[in-house]
Amino acid sequence: MRGSGTCRCYAFRSAKGGECLGDHLRGVAECARGRWETRGLARKLATLYEISEELVEDLVTLASALHDVGKSCVEYQQNCREVCEEFPDHYVPSAQLLIYIGRLAGLDELSASRITESFDLALLGELRELTAGYLYVLAVVVPVLSHHYAQINLARLPSKELRTELLIHGDCVEELRTTFVELEEGMKTELVRRLVAVAYTLITRGGGSVSDLPVIHLKREYFFNTRKPPPQRFIVDAALGILNLCDGLVAGRSR
Repeated sequence: MRGSGTCRCYAFRSAKGGECLGDHLRGVAECARGRWETRGLARKLATLYEISEELVEDLVTLASALHDVGKSCVEYQQNCREVCEEFPDHYVPSAQLLIYIGRLAGLDELSASRITESFDLALLGELRELTAGYLYVLAVVVPVLSHHYAQINLARLPSKELRTELLIHGDCVEELRTTFVELEEGMKTELVRRLVAVAYTLITRGGGSVSDLPVIHLKREYFFNTRKPPPQRFIVDAALGILNLCDGLVAGRSR
């Protein structure tokens, strides 16, 4: 834990000290990249769906690197002048931003006309083909959206008003820029390098103001499906487990 006031952009701050957002994101990404669980998931998906193991590993790393990017919002960081131990619903703008990044990177399943259908099919239906876009939804977007599932109030999900604009605190823009540069250097696949490049451009242009965020029509079943889950649902559970494991390990060392 750093001494209080030593970060410009925070992932956490208490009276005793804080954790910088860039340090946290890079730490969780590094942890996920190195876990045997990530390699195991990659091998399983390669066997079942003939997907590149490197693509799976890169996507799990990407989710880990951007899971808390919503904490960079001005409304959260303003509270960090003193204490910011909680960032209510930060996982929602994080997931919205990831959908937008995927859309701009050319993943058709995340287009405005298909996003609801894609979520329904990926999470509630049975996929005939696990395309890169569906894999992105299952291994990146939904794990980030649900990585604080214990805090999600199911009763208000369908009526929740989602933001359409993300204003990143000026002190966070430089930290995120550094994070994305380092992240892109470590990616092995062209698709994920493109996703990181889009994220870099999106967040650093215009002083950190991101408009036209996609609106997710949230459903209870996306988080807790009480019916028989579709075969590909295990991808969400595995990626979410890796993310939460590494999130806890990194936070435990720093807070």
